[in-house]
Amino acid sequence: MRLTPALIASATLALGDREGEKAMSMRRIAAELGCDPMAVYRHFPNRQALLDAVADLVAEEVPVPDGREPWDRRIETLLSGMRSAALRHPGIAGHIASRPPLGPAGRRLAGAMTAALAEAGLRPADVVRAFQALIAYSAAGLRMAVDAGSEDARRQEVSDALEGMLDGPLPIVGSEGQFAYGLYLLLNGIRLEAATARQGR
Repeated sequence: MRLTPALIASATLALGDREGEKAMSMRRIAAELGCDPMAVYRHFPNRQALLDAVADLVAEEVPVPDGREPWDRRIETLLSGMRSAALRHPGIAGHIASRPPLGPAGRRLAGAMTAALAEAGLRPADVVRAFQALIAYSAAGLRMAVDAGSEDARRQEVSDALEGMLDGPLPIVGSEGQFAYGLYLLLNGIRLEAATARQGR
């Protein structure tokens, strides 16, 4: 079997899916592939570089939405798609939260998102700032989903502290509903900023 970066990344992703992030070490991947660890190092200088490649492999699962859709719907689709893809692969999800993919697939998604933000009517500098804000929000939401995406004692403590202020149950930290609402707020802010830019302020 001839080792290639793609083969190594695919094997690492499969191992992480089965056994979690800690299993994805260079030595363990080499054992999984039946080769010497140095053979893996010839393709990836360190574990971080390997995990970056795995993260980009996950980004390949996210389709780029049709450019004819409204700009805000495209952003929702891209960010929700990346979140869902990451959570399907728990071994790499934490890495994606701390280092959003910058390989070919990650750049493809970033290009689609910046195009949507430009179409919204933002000034060029604000396209970059809005992109950074959306990525930071999505990464933080993914991190919360990885760390605390279920009901726990702390959630009950917070719910008790907010008694009387909530209309319904407290959203689970890192939940899809919580993420969707935060994204809705951010997109509304982008609409407002774009309207201000169009008015020449």
